[in-house]
Amino acid sequence: MNTQLLSIKAKKFGVRLAAFRQKKGLTTEVLSTWTGISKEKLQAIEQGESTITLPEIEIIALKLGFSTETMIAGDLQELLANKPDQSAVQHYAGLRDRMIALILRKTRLEQNLTNDEISTRCSLEPNELDQYESGNKPIPLPILELLCSEYQIPMLSLVPQKQEETTVPIENDSSSEFQESLPDGLSDFVNNPANLPYLELARKLSDLDAAKLRSIAEGLLEITY
Repeated sequence: MNTQLLSIKAKKFGVRLAAFRQKKGLTTEVLSTWTGISKEKLQAIEQGESTITLPEIEIIALKLGFSTETMIAGDLQELLANKPDQSAVQHYAGLRDRMIALILRKTRLEQNLTNDEISTRCSLEPNELDQYESGNKPIPLPILELLCSEYQIPMLSLVPQKQEETTVPIENDSSSEFQESLPDGLSDFVNNPANLPYLELARKLSDLDAAKLRSIAEGLLEITY
């Protein structure tokens, strides 16, 4: 048995495992908790000091959200190069902050509650609540839970519903032909995975009727200006 070859292969897979784990922003401690594989063994695998079995790869792939084939033979350079667009993430977070703020403010007004009343109940400064309701200040999760409790609405009702499928299979060439007809800048935007939140939001807005869209637009203008 060629132990040197086995050592090289172990080190190569260790680099792959570390890259996939880091792509998900996880520590070895968290991955250990998710998979039941000890932290020490995961660290040894990543350092090429220990080998891994196929069932263990399957478990890790499942928990990380990759296919086993990708974990074993996927293009590692493409994975490392496909970093999230930080500006797109920040824009999405800012938009979501404003939408949540609009819902909370609308709920408070519908329940005929004043800013001072809610601020007192939640031990907040009135100006602080104003910042949250304007979308200018992100709402920490504990405070969001407290506000939802005061308004008697489920916090998870603020979470956009997930699509049943994250990808749509192409059954004919019409989709690719459509994408080829797009201007270069727009085509790049559509094909960038980091922009999926924007596309999903646009899809949901397209399903609303004109009255609802007008109501949302008016609300956003109120909290913006």
